[in-house]
Amino acid sequence: MISINTILKLLSLPIRLLWVIVKYPFLGGTNQKFRNDLKNSLKLIVFRFGLSLSVKDTAYLAKKSTQTVINSLKPSYPKLTNLNKYGKSYDASNVWIVEAENRSNSDPIIIYLHGGGYRLNTNPGHISSLLSAYHLLDEDKRKKTSILVLDYGLACHGHYVGSQVYELAATYKKLAAQGNTNLILMGDSAGGNLGVAFLQYLKQENDPKLPWPKSAVLISPWVKIVPDAYQLTPGHSYYENEKHDMLSASVARSEERKKSMFGGKNYANLLISPGNLPYKTSDWSDIPTFNKKGYSTFVIFGEHEIFRDDICEWTHYALKSPLEIPKQDSRGVFNPKVYEYKSSSDDEAYVDVVLEPWGIHVAPLFFEDEVTKKLEKQPNLKLKDLDEDKFLGTVKIAQFLNDTL
Repeated sequence: MISINTILKLLSLPIRLLWVIVKYPFLGGTNQKFRNDLKNSLKLIVFRFGLSLSVKDTAYLAKKSTQTVINSLKPSYPKLTNLNKYGKSYDASNVWIVEAENRSNSDPIIIYLHGGGYRLNTNPGHISSLLSAYHLLDEDKRKKTSILVLDYGLACHGHYVGSQVYELAATYKKLAAQGNTNLILMGDSAGGNLGVAFLQYLKQENDPKLPWPKSAVLISPWVKIVPDAYQLTPGHSYYENEKHDMLSASVARSEERKKSMFGGKNYANLLISPGNLPYKTSDWSDIPTFNKKGYSTFVIFGEHEIFRDDICEWTHYALKSPLEIPKQDSRGVFNPKVYEYKSSSDDEAYVDVVLEPWGIHVAPLFFEDEVTKKLEKQPNLKLKDLDEDKFLGTVKIAQFLNDTL
């Protein structure tokens, strides 16, 4: 039975959307990033609604399977979805976006791990952003690249956080057993958490039969699932950025939420929420994907997202990134000398960390879908043709994949 609180939120949603429309000509959009963007301002309100619901009530939103969502994009993007195996099952838990024709075991397979707080299922925005990234690859890279989407269990359906690592492990082991050696993890938000936790799983398993992921692409990774009380006070991103972001700090520490997500087990665990433990460099220094020559990792997060401080701290320990949060507001301008760190040593993994000016949580996925529409109309559109100022996240993700695949 849906809660009264959710019913009231649902009834108030049209009023909140109408208010955005009414005030837009005079005051602009919902935050600094979207002050001149009504469509994304409205979209942000809808996402805030969905993510504000209790874990139990999100079950009413998380009814479509990943395969259903993937195939629902065919009418909107017939050219972009005309791919080998698009929407076909690899097995009961995984669906192809594309499987490269005549692929070899050394060709890259991207395993995509969707976000949604471990309680919302795959969103069309996840898939459209994957289509954009794929079609922006150089032709030689694109022909060899495959993308697989994991449809893991959700907390709103009784699958507590932590169980998803073992679902990913089953997929990974199956691919490895078939001889595949070039596996890439790509995840956003909760999917980013899952990717990070899985690297710790591989470290603990220490199985020589399992290759380390060649790359990790992490978009607003949820490295610390439960914030400390002090983080909800002035001077911290949970407090300062709630007015900008799609996520709410006010529900982050609720007991109901923790019980529904963890079932009473300890979440301060490297396989669940590494940020809830004291960070130690030694926990990360022997993970090849983060440190060893021939491997690579990309992280992007937003100046205006509530997870900003957590993600930045994690990159210091796991990736040896010196990137700090500037004290001055970016004014929405990307200066790579200030907002990006790229490793320079040829003897270590290639690391690229990007802080998006005025960026909010997983902005490249849900608020840059104009790129997908452009690609559907102009199949020959190249990465160099995109406006980096407008589509920073999409450009940076595609550049990294082009450089590393």
